[in-house]
Amino acid sequence: MYHEVYLDNNSTTRLSPEVRDAICLAADARFGNPSSEHRSGELARRAIARARDCISRLIQAHTHTVIFGSGATELNNWVILNALERDPTWHLVVSTVEHSSVLEVAAGLESQGVRVTRISVNREGIIQLEELRDALREGASLVSIQWVNNETGTIQPVQEISRICAEARVPYHCDAAQAVGKLHVDVSDRRIDFLTFSAHKMHGPTGVGAMVLRDRSQISPMLYGGAQEYGLRAGTENILGIVGFGRAAETRAVELQRVINHTGHLRDHFESEIKSILPSIRINGCVSHRVSNTTNVQFPNLDGAAIVALLDREGIRCSQTSACTSSRPQPSHVLVAMGLSEEEAYSSVRFSFCDHNTLGEVGYTLGKIGSIIQKLQSQLHRTRPTVAAGGTQHEV
Repeated sequence: MYHEVYLDNNSTTRLSPEVRDAICLAADARFGNPSSEHRSGELARRAIARARDCISRLIQAHTHTVIFGSGATELNNWVILNALERDPTWHLVVSTVEHSSVLEVAAGLESQGVRVTRISVNREGIIQLEELRDALREGASLVSIQWVNNETGTIQPVQEISRICAEARVPYHCDAAQAVGKLHVDVSDRRIDFLTFSAHKMHGPTGVGAMVLRDRSQISPMLYGGAQEYGLRAGTENILGIVGFGRAAETRAVELQRVINHTGHLRDHFESEIKSILPSIRINGCVSHRVSNTTNVQFPNLDGAAIVALLDREGIRCSQTSACTSSRPQPSHVLVAMGLSEEEAYSSVRFSFCDHNTLGEVGYTLGKIGSIIQKLQSQLHRTRPTVAAGGTQHEV
């Protein structure tokens, strides 16, 4: 019925038609180097300024605080390495459920002697605030705790985290890649020193992201050799990516509540119906406090990787973990940190919706999941060992 049903929108989203049009227009009419003094350079500078303004409006930030980069991974690395270079105490505080672009930097630094404290989470994936307070009593170079988890959609108590960090006078970095465009993000009422996110999570292009700085003096240049991005990231700007990012942000600012309502309706319908197919399923994460587009479903005693593969054969795209770690034959570090066993983590699958998905696609997916579950349960029954006479085990 459907050539493709794409339910992996936390990994990346499809480029929207209006973003594609904006990029094509920029390629044709604004191809100049933004640092050039001639008319083409001026047009390019204006296009970047407009994009910066659109992005700042989406998150209620001042325009001059928005810095462009290649994406949240690059910007996360920049923030963490910068903080540790500037503070001789060399103490990094992260949570156990961060994206790999934070946790792998932390692990690399720890191997070099940097002190790293990992704040645990409860069964719902929410950090233990008292642990954070304890960790900051001796000071720290930086706290890096995400806004929304990419695997479960669980929303962290950012308001409280920012308050605790402010009281301890420790800079706070918030990876908001899964929050911007899915929540009403307002940085004006939170003390977040560094906020990072990417365009491709909300129908923008890949290869471009933004960092919002509370104070530009808190960060040293990533690259030298030019005055681009207020002298913090030298090199000719990715004008096509930036223009596309700006258009995506402009569209999302207008449609955010509609997107939240639509994806929430799809997600809730999906969960309700899938429970009727397999009543024993569980939803991983904080069901009452998560973004509207994400569900992480545990299929007890079934192989999540097999479900993903069989759905893929039917043209239905979903995933088990972050796209940045899915090639590894290990259980989700997020789910394990939440207290799930390795078996439970391996049996879990993430479905993430977007505003382009439809109820028809959800119905089609549910039908295929029902057939797949029956197939896997049948195989499980046939291969289950039984005890024959004399105590010998054999397979049915």
